[in-house]
Amino acid sequence: MAVMAVVPSMGYLREGAAILELTPDGRLPVGRHSADIEEIHDLFVKRAPHAEARQLIFDAFKIHCSLVQRLFKHGKLWVDGGFCTHKEEAPKDIDMVIIVDPGELQDFGPTQEERLLQLLTLQGVEVSSPGARAPRVQPMGGLIDCFFILTIDVDALDMWDQLWSSVKGSDGAIMPGVAKGYLEMSW
Repeated sequence: MAVMAVVPSMGYLREGAAILELTPDGRLPVGRHSADIEEIHDLFVKRAPHAEARQLIFDAFKIHCSLVQRLFKHGKLWVDGGFCTHKEEAPKDIDMVIIVDPGELQDFGPTQEERLLQLLTLQGVEVSSPGARAPRVQPMGGLIDCFFILTIDVDALDMWDQLWSSVKGSDGAIMPGVAKGYLEMSW
């Protein structure tokens, strides 16, 4: 039977023990692992290479998480990317997906929709300057790569689970037969 514990820092509810140790190649073991904000900081900032670069990303992540929690009473974040590894090169950002039940959107108005859009990675953005276009805009000065799905979108949940369980080579292509884990935070 799994033990449930409320983590006092930001109220995240998690199941079981602390994050597993990384594999010898610097990845999380296969699976989705519950984590709280302190565990993520400990494993991927304090105990990781490039702590200074990681600290900046983590600070943006912490603020971003607070803004997400202001919009939604309950939800999950799936967290992944180069930040969630111990690689030779410094990570550029942290990747996440916000997952909420459709009921969380019941009282959403234009103000909440605008706030949500400001927290998400946007693609194909047109800027008010003539001819200006950005192929991709990420929140928090590019330190966050964030997407949004509803719990009822089973295909999207499966797609993100498969994508974040896969390992990409240095060329960006998925390495067949190689798998890793990622994190889940709930509130």
